[in-house]
Amino acid sequence: MKRFAVYFILFLIGVSCLVSISGCGEQEKTQNEFAVGNWMQFRNRAYILLVTNPKGEWNSSVRIADATSKIVKSKGNAKGTWHIEKGQMIFTVTESDIEEIWEKNSTSFFDIVELTETIMQLKNESGRIIVWKQTKTKKAAESEVDLSPIVPMGPIAVNLNKNRSNDKDRYLCLNMNLVLKELMPDQQIPPLHPKAREAAIIFLSSLVFNDVKDFNKIKKQSAKLVDVLNPYMEGFIKEVAIEHVIVAAEIDKVEEFIIEHTMIEEPAPGEGEEGEEKSK
Repeated sequence: MKRFAVYFILFLIGVSCLVSISGCGEQEKTQNEFAVGNWMQFRNRAYILLVTNPKGEWNSSVRIADATSKIVKSKGNAKGTWHIEKGQMIFTVTESDIEEIWEKNSTSFFDIVELTETIMQLKNESGRIIVWKQTKTKKAAESEVDLSPIVPMGPIAVNLNKNRSNDKDRYLCLNMNLVLKELMPDQQIPPLHPKAREAAIIFLSSLVFNDVKDFNKIKKQSAKLVDVLNPYMEGFIKEVAIEHVIVAAEIDKVEEFIIEHTMIEEPAPGEGEEGEEKSK
């Protein structure tokens, strides 16, 4: 009897181990998990972007390319809720200004033909198959596609021009970034031409104190700077964003500005105290 009890206990232990091992295996992704992400389709020279999140919300926008397929203009946006039920992906539209694609206050039913990490094929109610392709990877919680990159220019200091020879010296110091126009999904950022910085310096040094004496005038000059720099960035610059600017009368202030806004490289891990001291 005791021997039977021991065998029975060993049998139960073995069964529990098998259950735990099988439970630790990798679980296949569900259709809901595959559907979450940033999707894109190309139709009649227009990019339709769709972003779905795990909360069951989605938003969509349309980007129109010009003849060169470089510059993108936004046509409109829409948003709503989504869910999957009985092999269908169901979209409800709550807001839309692109009703030719997403009709406001409508509900659309799509049969799921194929749904993987990279492609989503949906058949609409008229039998047409719509193919969505996954774009660049983003966190699931994100709800917008960032297509407007920023290129840092770094600090620039120039000696302002003078109306009269006896005017005192003044220096324009600014730290700025180039905000680019929207790019196509997965399109590469164009490289900054080596002469772009030189062109900016020539333009800024041609200004006089009266051109930059207040914020509104500086903003006006930054708009002109877009036209100066765009030939060096293939026309991609949308605006010049100025983070910090001063007009100084002493060269010491200029040096302080440059030091403050120049990135200093951190010492590599393992350099020790000597590397840390050099960095300081």
